[in-house]
Amino acid sequence: MYSSLSELNSSINGARTVKIVKDSKTTYDFKLYPFGERGTFIEPKLTEEITEHLTGSITEHFPAFDYIVSPEPGGHTWGMLAAYRLRKPINILRLSTDLYEDFPICVRRETAYNENYICFDGFNEGDRVLLLDDVISSGATIRSIAAQLRQMGIQLVGIQAILAKGEHYLQLEQDLKVPVYCLGKV
Repeated sequence: MYSSLSELNSSINGARTVKIVKDSKTTYDFKLYPFGERGTFIEPKLTEEITEHLTGSITEHFPAFDYIVSPEPGGHTWGMLAAYRLRKPINILRLSTDLYEDFPICVRRETAYNENYICFDGFNEGDRVLLLDDVISSGATIRSIAAQLRQMGIQLVGIQAILAKGEHYLQLEQDLKVPVYCLGKV
């Protein structure tokens, strides 16, 4: 992790662990990072630091893309902040619910502790997109998104995340043949 990311480092080190029960046989130790998908309370200093570093990393590593793509539940908040700061559009990948029945494409996503559907709308063949997410764990979410984008003729130019857990992001880089940058790693 970068030493200049003192608020991020502190939030990572102070994150508590909770058990998530997937089914009667499977539990998952989940870190409650305040900036992650199950985080709730974020101090302004942390929001500012993450937003500044995300936009700096994107500007440095991804000079050419049409818009940011960010999935719910954790990435879309940071994607929106980065898109605003960079003056770029954002396409938020919504999670499927009973409220939305008319999404043209919904793709099954399975993580270590959860299963749901990510819905795609508002894409055009040939778009060049940057995928921004909060945390890369196994890479399952990013893989499912990348596969659907490829099927739709959308060019994924790279992946930006706040945190990478483990080394899975390196395999994503090789398999998807795009650069992957993270502000921190644990």
